[in-house]
Amino acid sequence: MRAFSFKLTVFIVLVAAVTAVSSVHIGPPVPRGDSGTMTFWEAAGRGLVTATVVNETYDRDGHTVTSPVGIRVENAATVPVEVTEPAVLMSPHPLASPRPNPMRTTQDGVLAVQTIPAGGSLLYSYEEEVLQGFLPKPSWWCSEEFQFTQADIRYRIGGETLPFAARPILANAHYDGPDSNTQSDFWAYLHANATVVVGKEPLWTQIDGKAGARIHVTIDATNIAVYTFDDAITADVNVTHGVLEDDVPAGWSVEEGSYSVAPDGIVAHPDGSHTLRWFVDLPAALASGSDDPRYPSAYEPVIRSYTLVSPALGAGRMELSRARSDMDANGVPDATSAAPLVDVVAVGVPVPDAGGPYTGHEGDTILLNATRSSDPDGDSLSFRWDFTGDGEFDTTWSPTPTVAARYTDDFSGAAVVEVSDGTHVATARAAVSIANSPPEARQLDAVAEASFRIEMAGEKWHDLTFTLASDAGVLASLNLIRRPGSPASQAATTGLVTFSLHDHVTATLAYTPDNDPVNGGPRGDNPAWIIVVFPDGHEVRIHHNFNVRHGSTWTWTEADLAAFFLHAGVTFRASLRDPGSDDLTATWDFGDGTSVTQMFFNNRVSPDPWQSQGGTAPFVKDVSIVHAYDPAGPFLVTLTVRDDDGGVATTTLVLSNA
Repeated sequence: MRAFSFKLTVFIVLVAAVTAVSSVHIGPPVPRGDSGTMTFWEAAGRGLVTATVVNETYDRDGHTVTSPVGIRVENAATVPVEVTEPAVLMSPHPLASPRPNPMRTTQDGVLAVQTIPAGGSLLYSYEEEVLQGFLPKPSWWCSEEFQFTQADIRYRIGGETLPFAARPILANAHYDGPDSNTQSDFWAYLHANATVVVGKEPLWTQIDGKAGARIHVTIDATNIAVYTFDDAITADVNVTHGVLEDDVPAGWSVEEGSYSVAPDGIVAHPDGSHTLRWFVDLPAALASGSDDPRYPSAYEPVIRSYTLVSPALGAGRMELSRARSDMDANGVPDATSAAPLVDVVAVGVPVPDAGGPYTGHEGDTILLNATRSSDPDGDSLSFRWDFTGDGEFDTTWSPTPTVAARYTDDFSGAAVVEVSDGTHVATARAAVSIANSPPEARQLDAVAEASFRIEMAGEKWHDLTFTLASDAGVLASLNLIRRPGSPASQAATTGLVTFSLHDHVTATLAYTPDNDPVNGGPRGDNPAWIIVVFPDGHEVRIHHNFNVRHGSTWTWTEADLAAFFLHAGVTFRASLRDPGSDDLTATWDFGDGTSVTQMFFNNRVSPDPWQSQGGTAPFVKDVSIVHAYDPAGPFLVTLTVRDDDGGVATTTLVLSNA
């Protein structure tokens, strides 16, 4: 496995070998018993489980690392889900339809036998790290060497199981160093042997018992071996004229014209079943074609599809056959798919289908779609939805099979649809996985509020012009003429001015004795003051002396007023935004060794419950706080906002008193 942070090298599976069979008798449906569990394949076919690569943060030899070495399996079913055989997970592939973004893929993997709790999740960790004691079980193994693994990529679950010859290799758990371990054994096997995995879908479906029900079957075969151009390896890992087989149950037929590729042979059996046989070529991927490990291995899968047509059936459950690969054509399968399950319902009962699985991010509107639901009698159907599977329906009955569901918080569970034909009601579930979206901290600013007064003494009739300006332009201006009398009684004052200290704020007094409205004396001084008046009444006086005969004194500029406001108190403002309905926590680090934390509840009263839906989304909060400095800056001010699901955003500004 090649990870972004470091190279990992070992995988293990503790799985017993499975006895291979060339064909299997498929009988009529049997009454369905309630075992209290569900297989991984059935749950995937129902859209109730998902498998996604996730980052894990852990201690590795004294270093804290975060790396995409986990696979999280989410179970939206109301019963535990069992992985009963080593399950091969296939990552998005460029030959798929529609073609995925080639940069949005990850390594193929193999899950060990395990049970995922009802309505919960299970984290599989990369086995090499498990064997070395860095991570806990359960484990997964890598089946695609020449590619990076990436977090947040969801696997395709198509029913592929681990080929029989590879199972003893992974069962031999050992780690004797980077070049001697189970994973390197597995990769060496893939370098020297054609290794075909076979999937078959649908993994689960439901039909009514009337004759003529149709199931569209797709078989997907991929040679996951890799041709490395290693002179020491002489084996041919390509498959030429291999055999791919599937069975048609007794009494069933294949719809005319439905084969994507007609079988090369059809073998009839005494019980009335038939085996479909295709001869296929499956070249191995070239290691040299994976020079950029961000791209997937260039596998060339073979896909065969057809449509099964059922006879009249009684209510119950049946298994379809496993599709099989026999790449050396010796009559013994090398690998099989999972066995698809078919639930046959009583005639007349609607066949519900909740669609899915559905994915998105909090704040998204997801279109839930039950259009694949059907009624065997052709009756009109009505639908109602429970968006979170909590037993409370969020819509009333409607003839429309789709509904827009808005998820305002992260969520992992199931959406439930009830389908009615007016007489019967049937229910289906689909997995819903809504990821958290991180919050945002925007428009961080430091603002000051003050009024400004100017006073002038000395020679009469000379005048001053005061200008307060920032990078944004002129904020305020005043004019003052020195008249007979007390300077304080002649002062000119601005109103309250609010301005950003993020900008460069200057105050300028311009002295113009040569164009006075009444000629003043040709000599002498005019002492002047800029008085900064803070909202609490506190004043700061700044003095300058103008002289009629010294033109260099006629313009006086205070280049940056920040220092006057740092001591009196700066108002910091920002806009916080969460795409969902999460509560937000704002932490202000003022850059002088002090910090303050503020909490903002979405409902203004109490904490947001876990995975709660229906709050205000997006949640936008304009926040502010006042802080005074003992000037000795500059100061790096950091605002960190966190949502209640672990999302974090940070923004900064530099406040200078230079």
